[in-house]
Amino acid sequence: MNISDQKYQDLIDYISDELKESERITIEVWINESDVNRKIYEKILRKVIYTRWSLKSTQIDSEKEFKKFEKKLSAKVRYFTYIAVAASVIILFGISTPLLWNQYQENQEVIASLLPIQPGKKGAQLILSNGKKVEIENQSKEIKEKNGSLIQIDSLTGLEYDQKQSETQKLIYNTLKVPRGNEFNLQLADGTKVWLNADSELKYPVQFNGDDRQVYLKGEAYFEVTHNKNKAFIVNSYNQQVKVYGTEFCVNAYNHDVIKTVLVEGSVGIRANSRAKEFKLKPGELGVVNHETGLVQIKKVNVRPYIAWKNGDFVFENESLENIMLRLERWYNVKIFYMNEECKDFRFSGDMKRYSDVRKLLYFIQKTSDAKFEINNNTIVVMAK
Repeated sequence: MNISDQKYQDLIDYISDELKESERITIEVWINESDVNRKIYEKILRKVIYTRWSLKSTQIDSEKEFKKFEKKLSAKVRYFTYIAVAASVIILFGISTPLLWNQYQENQEVIASLLPIQPGKKGAQLILSNGKKVEIENQSKEIKEKNGSLIQIDSLTGLEYDQKQSETQKLIYNTLKVPRGNEFNLQLADGTKVWLNADSELKYPVQFNGDDRQVYLKGEAYFEVTHNKNKAFIVNSYNQQVKVYGTEFCVNAYNHDVIKTVLVEGSVGIRANSRAKEFKLKPGELGVVNHETGLVQIKKVNVRPYIAWKNGDFVFENESLENIMLRLERWYNVKIFYMNEECKDFRFSGDMKRYSDVRKLLYFIQKTSDAKFEINNNTIVVMAK
């Protein structure tokens, strides 16, 4: 590693959370300056984690002694926790849930000394047609667009667009950006309601003056579309199009190569692109468009795991650890680092509230273990045992 002794020590102190706020920010800027710097940081992080676990394995002879050691360790190092992850499937429903909950409460002191990673909150950035950016957080106000349309902004209830048609026929667009660690909702000018998940973006007309109602999505959104038989509602996600006339559905377009649409009510048609064949979905069906192969797959599913985020829940149904951690990464605005690639393939089932401290979710998962987590600053490290 081609770094100074001081930089090496600063990185060690950063991993151990022993830096002042200004020093911590300086190190984070340095880490993100280049891929080389990030690789140096990750190499040191691996060494620190390996050393700590090696020391623990030689110093601790029994489960009872390990618990004592863990309590002492958590009191000194606030950001570190060693939590096991299920090897196959965790059942968090029925009889197992109160049992795990009681155990969580009994062992809460082991976790309590760690600083919590806060769940997401309401927040977004609105970009007006003139390019002006409005940060939406802890405020309520009214904005007039250049076509005269009024936009009601409330950080708690969302955006609401004037449903009165303006005299200007030219389409003008707004864009709502929801960063990681946030969520937001809005009501479009036609009355359609949209919920945007973390790390998502929606571009839409201030008024729907054309022959149809087209919006453009990146990320994930849930739609309750106002019925209008004369104006189809079309959601564009990269090349895919979802065409509806009045229905409820969710589109997941985080990965532009594979886009998922799940239908809750009504009827929609999905296309790999505007010229491709349309495939109709029925309620309870999932349509998956693979843009690399051009294939469209449709299958019957339980829609709840796909739409639970809109109702404040995490629902995992035989889902890979990799996909679970991607969800946590966006919602809790954390970074995920894998010490062992095989961990990504572990599969889980479970049900948790989305507004809980992430440590509670990890605790429930730990009860059947074949991997472990370490929380370091804003990074969750995933390791196999």
